Amino acid sequence: MSRLAATRRSGRLVLAVVFIGAILTVAPLAAQSNTVQSVSYGNVVAAKAVTIQDKPDSGKVAGGAAVGAVAGAAIAGHGRHFGGAIIGGMAGAAVGSAVAKSESVKPGTELIIKLESGQEIAIQIPGQQTFMPGDRVRLTTGPNGTKVERVG
Repeated sequence: MSRLAATRRSGRLVLAVVFIGAILTVAPLAAQSNTVQSVSYGNVVAAKAVTIQDKPDSGKVAGGAAVGAVAGAAIAGHGRHFGGAIIGGMAGAAVGSAVAKSESVKPGTELIIKLESGQEIAIQIPGQQTFMPGDRVRLTTGPNGTKVERVG
């Protein structure tokens, strides 16, 4: 196989990996409009600071794999582009996974809420919130989770 043919072949491989990585990164951004959400009201019983472990972002893993594959193919040299892309993709995925895990740990607030129905629930919300025991809150629950808002 000529050097030109090998370069074209590895270029197609790199484009395929980048394209797949782009799809995996953008796919979770699809908006959900016109969805029904349930609403309930209650009072905060307790609030405390917590650390929240979210699900790691798979887009970072895919992006790391794509970048690693491109770099690996470029570094590997003539006749070894495919192997370099595989090794670079694996290394990039490992780095992307580590970044995604470190970014998935966030400070948050855990609320214990007594709903109007009498049921007590616990919910963890991201960020340092300033809810106090006795605050009246509205919980809006839909396909993307539950939102807690203070109401007057």
